[in-house]
Amino acid sequence: MSALTRSLFLTFPILILTLRQFSSGKAIRVVALFALAPVLFTVIYLIDPSVQTGRAWFDQLFRTILVPTILPLATVILATNALGNELEDRTLVYLVLKPIRRSRIIIEKYAAVVQSTWITLIIGAAIAWVMANRGDAVDNLDMLAAAVLAMLVGVLTYGALFLALSLIIPRALVAGIIYILIWETLLGRLIPGAQLLSIQHYVQSVYSRLLSDPEFQVSNALRFPSAMLAISILIAFALLFATMRLRAMDLE
Repeated sequence: MSALTRSLFLTFPILILTLRQFSSGKAIRVVALFALAPVLFTVIYLIDPSVQTGRAWFDQLFRTILVPTILPLATVILATNALGNELEDRTLVYLVLKPIRRSRIIIEKYAAVVQSTWITLIIGAAIAWVMANRGDAVDNLDMLAAAVLAMLVGVLTYGALFLALSLIIPRALVAGIIYILIWETLLGRLIPGAQLLSIQHYVQSVYSRLLSDPEFQVSNALRFPSAMLAISILIAFALLFATMRLRAMDLE
């Protein structure tokens, strides 16, 4: 173990342990497969790229596939795995018996979920973006930057929500997938008013405001401060609830 790794482990032991668990588990492999899905779709697009520009393709890919489906599914896998597996294996009791505050356990687990999911999704999205834009990649850096930052917002929000959910429902992964497919993917598109209660709409609003390209705008996009305020409140509430739930749980 290097000096840097030892120092990080002593400072953030739960974060480092969780990252190690993710790196050696099956969950991160499934997330990697989801992250590479945009690459597969882009390969199909490259069969006949004359249909639309690479910029238009990546925007469509991001808003209709990555944000509503791939991002939340990838996040729910790791977020429910972070504490859910320890609950099932009854190993969480050994963690809470240590002189560590419950809030620190939640925050470091949450940080591991966000870091692992976001970096994995960035790799897949960046490869798809380069493939789609090819020689025009440098001219379209603004779109990649907006997508990367919007994905961070999405992972932060979904990560907090599903981490809290894993402490309430035994089958949190199944419940999370049902929520994503029914509410975020289906009802969020069919029912206009449901957008205001859909995380994907807030993420797409952030993307639209960061991009500031009149050609690629999200309909009824929220203003950037409003979207970030609502997201911040949801994240804070979810993490606070998760901390309170962990304190109240009987793990004996």
